[in-house]
Amino acid sequence: LEGSIGPHRVYAHATVALDDIKAIRRAFGGTVNDVVLAALAEGYRRLLVAHGDDPDHAVVTTGVPVSVRRDDGAGVPDNRVSTLLVELPVHLSDLLSQLAAVRTSVAEARRTHMSEVGEAVTHLADLAPPMALGLVSRLAVEAERHLTQRSVTTVTTNVPGPQFPLYCLGRRMLEYLPYVPIAAGVRVGTAILSYDGQVAFGITGDAGTVPDVDVLARATAEAIEELACLAQAEGHPRPHSHQADGSADQGSEEVSAP
Repeated sequence: LEGSIGPHRVYAHATVALDDIKAIRRAFGGTVNDVVLAALAEGYRRLLVAHGDDPDHAVVTTGVPVSVRRDDGAGVPDNRVSTLLVELPVHLSDLLSQLAAVRTSVAEARRTHMSEVGEAVTHLADLAPPMALGLVSRLAVEAERHLTQRSVTTVTTNVPGPQFPLYCLGRRMLEYLPYVPIAAGVRVGTAILSYDGQVAFGITGDAGTVPDVDVLARATAEAIEELACLAQAEGHPRPHSHQADGSADQGSEEVSAP
C-alpha cells in the first residue's frame, strides 16, 4: 500500500444505504464516520489477504481530513482543513471489534488535539514566501519518489452531500461518485460522499501496484451489509431492503452520472 507510484490509475466504487450506516451507529455507538472507517478497515484487511500479506501484523494508518473552521470563519471563502491520523484495525477479524477499535482511535486522535497541530502547520505554510514554499514542496515530492513515507498508508475523505435528488435537463441523477487523487508514497485513496440517502465509496489506486482496488470496494460494501444485519438483530431494523452495491432500477427518465 506504500511506495512509489506509476502514471496510471484504476478506479472502483461501491454504494451503500445511509440508513444502514445510521442503524449501525444507533446499535453500536460512534459516528457515521466511525462506521465507514470500520468498514474500510475490513476492506483493507481483505485486500491485504488478496495480495498474500499478513493483516494480523500490518499497520494501516489513514489520513482523515477534518474541518477546523470556527465561528470567526463563517462566510470566509477559504479552506480550513486539517488531518487526523487514524489507525485502521486491519489486525482484527471481527467487525464489531473493528468498529470499537476505530471509535477508540478517532477519540484518541481528537483528545490529543491532532487536528490543531495540523492547522498550525497549515498556517506556517501560509506565512512562507512563495518561492521558498515552492522549493520545499518540490523537494518533498522528489524525496517521496525515492523513500517510502512511513506516517500515512492511505487517505480517506468523507464529505456529506445533499440528501435530496439533483436533476440535469429534467433527468434525475441516481448516483454521485467521488474521486480522490493519490500522490507518491500513497498507492490507494478513498473518497466517501453521501447523496440522497446513499453513501458512495470511490477508490483510486495505482494501476501498477494495486490494480485490484475493486476488492477493497466490494469488501467495504459487504462489511456495511454485515454490520447492518447485526444491527437488525439488536433491534434496529433496516427501513427497507438494499442491495450490497446500492444499485437501483433505472427508469426512462433517469440517468446515472459521476
